[in-house]
Amino acid sequence: MNVIEVNRVWKAYGKLIANEDITMFVKEGEIIALLGPNGAGKTTLVKQIYGELTPTRGEIRVLGKRPNDRHIKKLLGVIPQECEPYGDLTVWDNIYYMGRLKGVPKDEIKNRGEILLEKLDLKDKRNTLARDLSGGLKRRTLIAMALINNPKLLILDEPTTGLDPEARREVWEILLNMKREGQSMLLTTHYLEEAERLADRIYFLSRKIIVEGTPTQIKEKFADWYEVTDYASGKVYKVKGEEELKKLIMSINGKFEVRMPSLEEIYLQVMKNAE
Repeated sequence: MNVIEVNRVWKAYGKLIANEDITMFVKEGEIIALLGPNGAGKTTLVKQIYGELTPTRGEIRVLGKRPNDRHIKKLLGVIPQECEPYGDLTVWDNIYYMGRLKGVPKDEIKNRGEILLEKLDLKDKRNTLARDLSGGLKRRTLIAMALINNPKLLILDEPTTGLDPEARREVWEILLNMKREGQSMLLTTHYLEEAERLADRIYFLSRKIIVEGTPTQIKEKFADWYEVTDYASGKVYKVKGEEELKKLIMSINGKFEVRMPSLEEIYLQVMKNAE
Protein backbone atom coordinates (compact mmCIF):
# COMPACT_ATOMS: atom_id res chain seq x y z
CA MET A 1 0.00 0.00 0.00
CA ASN A 2 1.20 3.51 -0.83
CA VAL A 3 0.64 5.99 2.00
CA ILE A 4 1.58 8.90 -0.30
CA GLU A 5 0.99 9.21 -4.04
CA VAL A 6 2.04 12.35 -5.91
CA ASN A 7 1.04 12.42 -9.57
CA ARG A 8 2.45 15.07 -11.94
CA VAL A 9 2.26 17.89 -9.40
CA TRP A 10 3.17 21.45 -10.29
CA LYS A 11 3.26 24.38 -7.87
CA ALA A 12 3.70 27.89 -9.25
CA TYR A 13 3.63 31.35 -7.72
CA GLY A 14 2.89 33.48 -10.74
CA LYS A 15 5.79 32.83 -13.13
CA LEU A 16 7.95 31.26 -10.41
CA ILE A 17 7.78 27.46 -10.55
CA ALA A 18 8.54 25.85 -7.17
CA ASN A 19 7.66 22.26 -8.13
CA GLU A 20 7.69 20.94 -11.69
CA ASP A 21 5.83 17.79 -12.80
CA ILE A 22 6.63 15.75 -9.68
CA THR A 23 5.59 12.11 -9.44
CA MET A 24 6.60 10.08 -6.39
CA PHE A 25 5.26 7.65 -3.82
CA VAL A 26 5.86 6.38 -0.30
CA LYS A 27 5.06 2.78 0.61
CA GLU A 28 3.73 1.76 3.99
CA GLY A 29 6.63 1.20 6.39
CA GLU A 30 9.17 3.09 4.27
CA ILE A 31 11.34 6.06 5.13
CA ILE A 32 11.66 8.28 2.07
CA ALA A 33 14.05 11.24 1.92
CA LEU A 34 13.63 14.30 -0.27
CA LEU A 35 17.18 15.54 -0.72
CA GLY A 36 18.08 18.90 -2.17
CA PRO A 37 19.69 22.27 -1.48
CA ASN A 38 17.89 25.21 0.09
CA GLY A 39 15.33 26.56 -2.37
CA ALA A 40 14.92 23.22 -4.15
CA GLY A 41 11.18 23.08 -3.43
CA LYS A 42 11.28 20.42 -0.69
CA THR A 43 9.21 22.33 1.85
CA THR A 44 6.74 23.49 -0.81
CA LEU A 45 6.13 19.89 -1.85
CA VAL A 46 5.79 18.66 1.72
CA LYS A 47 3.29 21.40 2.57
CA GLN A 48 1.14 20.23 -0.34
CA ILE A 49 1.35 16.66 0.93
CA TYR A 50 0.06 17.56 4.39
CA GLY A 51 -2.53 19.99 3.06
CA GLU A 52 -1.17 23.42 3.93
CA LEU A 53 -0.75 24.29 0.24
CA THR A 54 -2.76 23.24 -2.82
CA PRO A 55 -1.07 22.11 -6.06
CA THR A 56 -1.39 24.38 -9.08
CA ARG A 57 -1.76 21.24 -11.16
CA GLY A 58 -1.68 17.50 -10.54
CA GLU A 59 -2.99 15.25 -7.81
CA ILE A 60 -1.89 14.12 -4.35
CA ARG A 61 -3.32 11.27 -2.31
CA VAL A 62 -2.41 10.68 1.33
CA LEU A 63 -3.68 7.43 2.83
CA GLY A 64 -5.98 7.20 -0.17
CA LYS A 65 -7.60 10.62 0.28
CA ARG A 66 -6.97 14.26 -0.59
CA PRO A 67 -4.58 15.98 1.85
CA ASN A 68 -7.17 18.58 2.90
CA ASP A 69 -9.62 15.89 4.07
CA ARG A 70 -10.19 16.65 7.77
CA HIS A 71 -10.10 12.95 8.67
CA ILE A 72 -6.64 12.61 7.14
CA LYS A 73 -5.14 15.33 9.32
CA LYS A 74 -5.93 13.25 12.42
CA LEU A 75 -3.92 10.37 10.97
CA LEU A 76 -0.77 12.42 10.33
CA GLY A 77 2.12 13.49 12.50
CA VAL A 78 3.84 16.59 11.13
CA ILE A 79 6.98 18.43 12.26
CA PRO A 80 7.34 21.55 10.08
CA GLN A 81 10.69 23.19 9.40
CA GLU A 82 12.02 25.43 12.19
CA CYS A 83 9.12 24.48 14.49
CA GLU A 84 9.56 24.52 18.28
CA PRO A 85 7.41 23.34 21.19
CA TYR A 86 5.54 25.99 23.15
CA GLY A 87 8.19 27.57 25.36
CA ASP A 88 5.89 28.45 28.26
CA LEU A 89 4.55 24.89 28.54
CA THR A 90 6.30 21.91 30.08
CA VAL A 91 7.30 18.91 27.99
CA TRP A 92 4.26 17.00 29.26
CA ASP A 93 1.87 19.89 28.69
CA ASN A 94 3.11 20.27 25.11
CA ILE A 95 2.39 16.60 24.46
CA TYR A 96 -0.99 16.76 26.21
CA TYR A 97 -2.03 19.94 24.41
CA MET A 98 -1.17 18.48 21.00
CA GLY A 99 -3.14 15.36 21.83
CA ARG A 100 -6.22 17.41 22.67
CA LEU A 101 -5.82 19.45 19.46
CA LYS A 102 -5.83 16.20 17.49
CA GLY A 103 -8.90 14.88 19.27
CA VAL A 104 -7.16 12.11 21.19
CA PRO A 105 -9.15 10.97 24.28
CA LYS A 106 -7.63 12.06 27.61
CA ASP A 107 -6.98 8.52 28.86
CA GLU A 108 -5.23 7.65 25.60
CA ILE A 109 -3.08 10.79 25.83
CA LYS A 110 -2.02 9.80 29.34
CA ASN A 111 -1.18 6.21 28.41
CA ARG A 112 0.51 6.96 25.11
CA GLY A 113 2.21 10.06 26.49
CA GLU A 114 3.92 8.01 29.20
CA ILE A 115 5.10 5.51 26.60
CA LEU A 116 6.52 8.32 24.45
CA LEU A 117 8.32 9.93 27.39
CA GLU A 118 9.99 6.58 28.05
CA LYS A 119 10.75 5.83 24.40
CA LEU A 120 12.23 9.27 23.71
CA ASP A 121 14.13 9.45 27.02
CA LEU A 122 12.16 12.48 28.22
CA LYS A 123 10.83 11.17 31.56
CA ASP A 124 13.16 13.29 33.67
CA LYS A 125 12.24 16.37 31.59
CA ARG A 126 8.45 16.00 31.75
CA ASN A 127 8.01 19.04 34.06
CA THR A 128 10.70 21.19 32.41
CA LEU A 129 9.57 24.24 30.45
CA ALA A 130 10.28 23.75 26.76
CA ARG A 131 12.15 27.05 26.54
CA ASP A 132 14.75 25.65 28.95
CA LEU A 133 15.50 22.57 26.83
CA SER A 134 18.50 22.03 24.57
CA GLY A 135 17.96 21.88 20.81
CA GLY A 136 18.06 18.08 20.81
CA LEU A 137 15.53 17.78 23.65
CA LYS A 138 13.21 20.26 21.93
CA ARG A 139 13.34 18.10 18.80
CA ARG A 140 12.54 14.98 20.83
CA THR A 141 9.58 16.82 22.36
CA LEU A 142 8.33 17.73 18.88
CA ILE A 143 8.59 14.09 17.84
CA ALA A 144 6.55 13.07 20.90
CA MET A 145 3.94 15.71 20.03
CA ALA A 146 3.77 14.43 16.45
CA LEU A 147 3.35 10.82 17.63
CA ILE A 148 0.72 11.36 20.33
CA ASN A 149 -2.13 10.49 17.93
CA ASN A 150 -0.35 7.28 16.83
CA PRO A 151 -0.11 8.55 13.22
CA LYS A 152 -0.11 6.29 10.19
CA LEU A 153 2.33 8.68 8.51
CA LEU A 154 5.01 10.94 10.00
CA ILE A 155 6.25 13.92 7.97
CA LEU A 156 9.45 15.69 9.07
CA ASP A 157 10.76 18.78 7.31
CA GLU A 158 14.52 19.16 7.97
CA PRO A 159 14.28 17.32 11.31
CA THR A 160 17.90 17.86 12.40
CA THR A 161 18.73 21.31 11.03
CA GLY A 162 20.49 23.41 13.65
CA LEU A 163 21.39 20.47 15.89
CA ASP A 164 24.94 19.63 16.92
CA PRO A 165 26.36 16.33 15.60
CA GLU A 166 25.63 14.39 18.80
CA ALA A 167 22.00 15.55 18.99
CA ARG A 168 21.58 14.87 15.27
CA ARG A 169 22.68 11.26 15.72
CA GLU A 170 20.35 10.85 18.70
CA VAL A 171 17.42 11.92 16.51
CA TRP A 172 18.58 9.50 13.79
CA GLU A 173 18.55 6.63 16.26
CA ILE A 174 15.03 7.55 17.38
CA LEU A 175 13.80 7.59 13.79
CA LEU A 176 15.53 4.28 13.00
CA ASN A 177 13.85 2.68 16.02
CA MET A 178 10.49 3.97 14.77
CA LYS A 179 11.26 2.53 11.34
CA ARG A 180 11.91 -0.89 12.91
CA GLU A 181 8.43 -0.64 14.45
CA GLY A 182 6.93 -0.08 10.98
CA GLN A 183 6.38 3.70 11.06
CA SER A 184 5.96 5.25 7.59
CA MET A 185 7.95 8.47 7.22
CA LEU A 186 8.67 11.21 4.71
CA LEU A 187 11.53 13.54 5.55
CA THR A 188 13.28 16.38 3.81
CA THR A 189 16.97 17.03 4.34
CA HIS A 190 20.03 18.61 2.80
CA TYR A 191 22.34 16.28 4.75
CA LEU A 192 23.66 13.46 2.54
CA GLU A 193 24.65 11.33 5.53
CA GLU A 194 21.18 11.69 7.03
CA ALA A 195 19.47 10.54 3.83
CA GLU A 196 21.85 7.61 3.36
CA ARG A 197 21.58 6.53 7.00
CA LEU A 198 17.79 6.70 7.31
CA ALA A 199 16.10 6.33 3.95
CA ASP A 200 14.95 3.25 2.06
CA ARG A 201 14.73 5.40 -1.06
CA ILE A 202 15.94 8.89 -1.90
CA TYR A 203 14.61 11.51 -4.30
CA PHE A 204 17.09 14.16 -5.47
CA LEU A 205 14.96 17.28 -5.85
CA SER A 206 15.75 20.56 -7.57
CA ARG A 207 12.33 21.94 -8.40
CA LYS A 208 11.69 18.61 -10.16
CA ILE A 209 12.76 15.04 -9.43
CA ILE A 210 16.30 14.56 -10.75
CA VAL A 211 17.06 11.05 -9.46
CA GLU A 212 15.14 8.39 -7.52
CA GLY A 213 16.26 5.09 -6.02
CA THR A 214 17.78 3.33 -3.06
CA PRO A 215 21.23 4.58 -2.03
CA THR A 216 22.73 1.42 -3.56
CA GLN A 217 20.80 1.80 -6.83
CA ILE A 218 21.87 5.42 -7.18
CA LYS A 219 25.52 4.54 -6.58
CA GLU A 220 25.40 1.69 -9.10
CA LYS A 221 23.72 3.85 -11.73
CA PHE A 222 26.00 6.88 -11.50
CA ALA A 223 29.30 5.43 -10.28
CA ASP A 224 31.02 5.49 -13.67
CA TRP A 225 34.50 6.21 -12.35
CA TYR A 226 36.94 4.65 -9.92
CA GLU A 227 39.74 6.08 -7.83
CA VAL A 228 42.77 3.78 -7.50
CA THR A 229 45.56 4.38 -5.00
CA ASP A 230 48.91 2.74 -5.81
CA TYR A 231 50.59 2.46 -2.41
CA ALA A 232 54.05 1.67 -3.82
CA SER A 233 54.28 4.86 -5.87
CA GLY A 234 51.88 6.94 -3.81
CA LYS A 235 50.00 7.89 -6.98
CA VAL A 236 46.21 8.21 -7.14
CA TYR A 237 44.51 7.48 -10.47
CA LYS A 238 40.97 8.24 -11.56
CA VAL A 239 39.61 6.08 -14.39
CA LYS A 240 36.26 5.71 -16.15
CA GLY A 241 34.58 2.36 -16.66
CA GLU A 242 35.46 -1.20 -15.70
CA GLU A 243 37.69 -1.85 -18.72
CA GLU A 244 39.98 1.05 -17.82
CA LEU A 245 39.94 -0.11 -14.22
CA LYS A 246 41.04 -3.64 -15.21
CA LYS A 247 43.89 -2.29 -17.35
CA LEU A 248 45.14 -0.08 -14.54
CA ILE A 249 44.97 -2.83 -11.93
CA MET A 250 46.92 -5.21 -14.19
CA SER A 251 49.69 -2.62 -14.49
CA ILE A 252 50.15 -2.21 -10.73
CA ASN A 253 52.65 -4.57 -9.09
CA GLY A 254 52.15 -3.84 -5.41
CA LYS A 255 49.26 -3.13 -3.07
CA PHE A 256 46.44 -0.87 -4.23
CA GLU A 257 43.02 0.31 -3.18
CA VAL A 258 39.96 0.93 -5.35
CA ARG A 259 37.31 3.45 -4.30
CA MET A 260 33.97 4.13 -5.97
CA PRO A 261 32.38 7.58 -5.69
CA SER A 262 30.41 8.27 -2.52
CA LEU A 263 26.73 9.20 -2.56
CA GLU A 264 27.78 12.77 -1.77
CA GLU A 265 30.09 12.94 -4.80
CA ILE A 266 27.36 11.51 -7.03
CA TYR A 267 24.81 13.96 -5.62
CA LEU A 268 27.04 16.97 -6.23
CA GLN A 269 27.78 15.88 -9.80
CA VAL A 270 24.16 15.04 -10.65
CA MET A 271 22.82 18.29 -9.21
CA LYS A 272 25.52 20.30 -11.01
CA ASN A 273 24.55 18.67 -14.31
CA ALA A 274 20.89 19.45 -13.61
CA GLU A 275 21.49 23.19 -13.28
